[in-house]
Amino acid sequence: RFLRDRQSIPLSSGQAINILDKWILARLNQVKSEVSKALNVYELDKASRSLAGFVDDLSTWYLRRSRERFKEIKDKRQEKDRENAITTIRFVLLEFSKIIAPFTPFIAEAIYQNLKFQKSNLKESIHLEGWPKVELRIKNNELRIIREMEEVRKLVSLVLEERAKAGIKVRQPLASLKIRNPKSEIRNKKGLIDLIKDEVNVKQMIFDGKIKNEVELDIIITPELKTEGNLRDLVRVIQDLRKQAGYTPKDRIEAYIYTDNRALKQLILDGAKNLKNVVGAKILNFQKTDKVESKIEIKIDSVNIWAGIKKIR
Repeated sequence: RFLRDRQSIPLSSGQAINILDKWILARLNQVKSEVSKALNVYELDKASRSLAGFVDDLSTWYLRRSRERFKEIKDKRQEKDRENAITTIRFVLLEFSKIIAPFTPFIAEAIYQNLKFQKSNLKESIHLEGWPKVELRIKNNELRIIREMEEVRKLVSLVLEERAKAGIKVRQPLASLKIRNPKSEIRNKKGLIDLIKDEVNVKQMIFDGKIKNEVELDIIITPELKTEGNLRDLVRVIQDLRKQAGYTPKDRIEAYIYTDNRALKQLILDGAKNLKNVVGAKILNFQKTDKVESKIEIKIDSVNIWAGIKKIR
């Protein structure tokens, strides 16, 4: 629905602010170029491979990493980022529907029709649209963005492998991550570094040529890090309660949490605003009550926690 409320505005990676938007727009231009070149010489198999790769990038990386950006938040800066994300994904889906129209006409039409609204400047059908504007040679700055994101995703994969070997779940924060490449292209790119830190859940990233392996995780879990990990587990518990109760993402809740662990309670208090945003709660109470619609009593790493929720009607 929120995608239909936006006009179709032509975008470029140079106009975007968020690194994820820059990247997906660069990838869109790349796939336009690749498909156009392949179709010009009747290499249909090559064209379809480019489309499949883009769908994977769009769903498993862009949309997953942007999921929180689409939520309604009153903070002005975050609201601006939300608007940018919505404008970007709408433009990408419109352009991509034109590219896939010769290959999957019904899917392309379904995407296109779902993006139309009453005062839309779109045509009656995707099949009345022209082929999207294509620059057969992708720009150097877009190639650089694509190359840097490939490095990011490679590093993320390596770090997640190291976490799995150590038996440390991703929800558990770790102090630091060392990368064995002091000359890496991304070492001074804050947006990309923040992306990695958030994806693999580490506090600090260090580029160092002296470590033995390509990546090296500090796997020492301090009491502070352990408590923070417990808080992330609590968020997951509340999200599971929402699912069990059949709430939609739009439904606002009143959350109740009780624990006799002082450190965890203090961490919840300190991060109450962020916690409420993440779980969609308008009210957060620190007590037990029977006036809830979904509840659970569990133990997270030997910490007893009771949680319950009810929808605000």
